[in-house]
Amino acid sequence: MKRVQTLLLLVLLVLVGCGGSSNGGRRVGVDASWYPLQFGTRDNSVTAFSTELMTMIGGVEKIPFVKVNVNWDDLMEGLQKDRYEAILTSMPPYIFNEKLFDFSDIYLPLGPVLVVAANSKINSIDNLCGKEIAVISGSTSALILEKSTGVLIRYYDSIPIALNDILAQTVDGAMVDVLTAVAYCRDLFQGQLKIVTPPLNEEGLRLVTKHNAAPDLIKGFNAGLQKMKKDGSYDKLLEKWGLQESTSAASK
Repeated sequence: MKRVQTLLLLVLLVLVGCGGSSNGGRRVGVDASWYPLQFGTRDNSVTAFSTELMTMIGGVEKIPFVKVNVNWDDLMEGLQKDRYEAILTSMPPYIFNEKLFDFSDIYLPLGPVLVVAANSKINSIDNLCGKEIAVISGSTSALILEKSTGVLIRYYDSIPIALNDILAQTVDGAMVDVLTAVAYCRDLFQGQLKIVTPPLNEEGLRLVTKHNAAPDLIKGFNAGLQKMKKDGSYDKLLEKWGLQESTSAASK
């Protein structure tokens, strides 16, 4: 299966473009390492998903996307110097960023989700009073949980240890970024753990352009994304590249 997916990725790279002549297309810079994010072994899956998503949105909205492979340290400079019209990035739409850039809707959520034991009755962050929840040190999860009354926060340096402690009943759940949570719930902890919330903040990948430089591109991308979500092709694409569980809360 991995070999088939690799071949599909290579085909997609050829179809969408790898940085050559744009042939009149709308050029989009992509850093396949996704710096400063750390997807680990999921780098290729995220790239494949992003590439195929652009292809599908381009087909729906009649936008001839051309993918341009760029090193992470040249990505922003290339956008500023008009080597391409847009980039795919995790840069957040903070107020100071919105003065310089325009942001699409999130096309791949990356925020934390709540993971609990498969037989747990916990189904949201609204019923965690008196519960002990693991968070990874340095993540944004603690800021989310601090808004919930009566939650006991326990800090961990290791995601696998935190998830194992759920099974050991040392903690009642754990807040883990959605892609890592999906990977563990699909594989090592299949049938033992489950995801019970969607991503709980606005972290994610977006299409970004210079401010007011290509409003039609942002509009078309958002429109195509919403159509794919409505007809179910978005969820199928996530599932195809192993970025969500078909039955998880991440698809809700």
